[in-house]
Amino acid sequence: MKTTTRLIALFWLLVGASIWWSALASNAPTPFSLRFFATIQVLGGIFILMRLTLGWVFLITMSVFTMVTGLFALLSAPFMPDEMLKNAPQVLGIPPRWLVALTAAAGLILGRLCWLGLKNNPPSQWEEQESDTAE
Repeated sequence: MKTTTRLIALFWLLVGASIWWSALASNAPTPFSLRFFATIQVLGGIFILMRLTLGWVFLITMSVFTMVTGLFALLSAPFMPDEMLKNAPQVLGIPPRWLVALTAAAGLILGRLCWLGLKNNPPSQWEEQESDTAE
């Protein structure tokens, strides 16, 4: 298994854990879909670190989902109604519409990088790579 695959697993594990932590710490009702995806992220990260193929399937699916969601969010950012944006915070003085677009672009790029990293290191190659590094 490549180091990039382990880093991707740790990244998704941290993302899922932070979502669960914020959901539990805020005591606010959290949508089921958010809890579901956070669970898939945590389990995928753990399973990959345990060298289980199911973890690779979970995380490559999450990467594609993030990539597609980021693309749709990026395409819809210019059309967001002003009512939605009037109470949105301005971070570092960036207007909310641009902040949404930048966040969507970041999600698209991160999803793509994770997908490429996992696609180039499928579970069928993990044993070969372990034997190459042992020699």
